[in-house]
Amino acid sequence: MHKEMKNLIIFLVATFMWTWACYAPIAAGRHTPYEMPWIIFLILGGMGPSLVGVLMILLRHDREERREYWRRCFSLRRIGGIWWLVIFLIFPVIFGLSIAVDVLFGGSLPGMDLLRSLIANPVTLPLTAFISFMSGPWSEEFGWRGYALDRLIRPLGILGGSTVLGVIWGVWHLPLFMMSGNWHSEIGFGLTGFWTFLLRSIGLGLIMTWVYLKTNRSILSGMLLHFTSNFSGQLLAPSSTHYEVFSMILMLALGLAVCTSLKVQEPEPVQSVQPAPSH
Repeated sequence: MHKEMKNLIIFLVATFMWTWACYAPIAAGRHTPYEMPWIIFLILGGMGPSLVGVLMILLRHDREERREYWRRCFSLRRIGGIWWLVIFLIFPVIFGLSIAVDVLFGGSLPGMDLLRSLIANPVTLPLTAFISFMSGPWSEEFGWRGYALDRLIRPLGILGGSTVLGVIWGVWHLPLFMMSGNWHSEIGFGLTGFWTFLLRSIGLGLIMTWVYLKTNRSILSGMLLHFTSNFSGQLLAPSSTHYEVFSMILMLALGLAVCTSLKVQEPEPVQSVQPAPSH
């Protein structure tokens, strides 16, 4: 077996084992994950992708590969001016359009309770944003985009590799749907629940791949896109399940469009990526 494929399999198996082992006690007991001691298991489980990704880099790659990995994680210069705008505006635009479509079809405007609270007490904004960044972007993207993505798009292509990673990413969240008192369990396993979430993960992953390749394989861009997606959704907090479907369709359509276009215009990134570095 090719070394890179072997590393990818080790990463995926170890990530799922770590996360699902941490989540299992919460899901099995149908506990609320935001109460002690279960929140500790929730945090530890959510760290799985980044923890395993970093360990893979430290244990199975040489010094130069590690240096390149850290540069991709933290270098601001890889992200050009236009891509900063894309990173911070694309999801507010997508979610805003989704709300507008929802309202046109009879839905109601979201309450936006968190946004109203932050406007009323702006001093809490940095802490709220920091918590949102740590609970997903930081705890996952050292692994998903930082380690797995390159190793999937090399053999499968940009569209195929990104789609497979989106499916893996969505399935990785499954135990969250079996807990009580969280957003995932509230939307459930129906069409507008897990399956919409899975397709949305694919669409989000495709958009992240597009920006990732356009920013010289910046892992930081993946973290920031993950953050703006999560935080924008938290600020708007739509009340209609139709919104989830509309936003999923927009994300998936946009992701397919930009990655298909990228595949036609720039096939080189997948082939020219060096096997050394690698969320």
